[in-house]
Amino acid sequence: MQITRKLLSPQRKRFQKLLLATFLILVSMLAVVFVIQTNNKTEEYLIAAEDLPAGSTLANSQANLIAVNLGSSNSMYLRSGELPVGSYLLGPIRAGQLIPRSMLASAVIDSRVPVVVESEMDLPTGLVGGASVDVWVTPLDAENNFGEPFGLVLGAEVAKVLEKNTMFADSKPGVELWVPTEAVGPILQAKASGASISLILRPTFADG
Repeated sequence: MQITRKLLSPQRKRFQKLLLATFLILVSMLAVVFVIQTNNKTEEYLIAAEDLPAGSTLANSQANLIAVNLGSSNSMYLRSGELPVGSYLLGPIRAGQLIPRSMLASAVIDSRVPVVVESEMDLPTGLVGGASVDVWVTPLDAENNFGEPFGLVLGAEVAKVLEKNTMFADSKPGVELWVPTEAVGPILQAKASGASISLILRPTFADG
């Protein structure tokens, strides 16, 4: 019994090879698209719309949205719709920067109170409301000798700068500060003991 084999024409072989090559290219392209889409999960995050000083309140009107892929650090920054009402900043943020969650505090934990401090040193140029200062104290001992200076309050927010009393030539410039409640007692004690209190300006965007 004779078996007859049907041979494929050269044109049909080339067509099948072309079809197979096209199929493999399409599969490769789809795989690449799938990998890109899987790893390119862009989300909308909040960025500061303007320079914001430490201690300032933060509302949605002061923020813009940007779509970015932050990868593994996505949980560190505020997404769209996640800004708590009544938030304020623990540090300055420049316009266009993402807003870190760690930089926010809520009114619930804001236990600051206003206190007036007279600075022994002249006030720094450009000291304005919203600026951040460190309160340094140089204690006075029983023999009226000044001791080693130390930082009593770091990063206090300036509420306002008070007008200097021109009736007294030796009057010291006063500044109203927002300080933690637990710092009020030490500040009053330092003032009552005759210690020297100085305000050191921290660089923030409110200082210009």
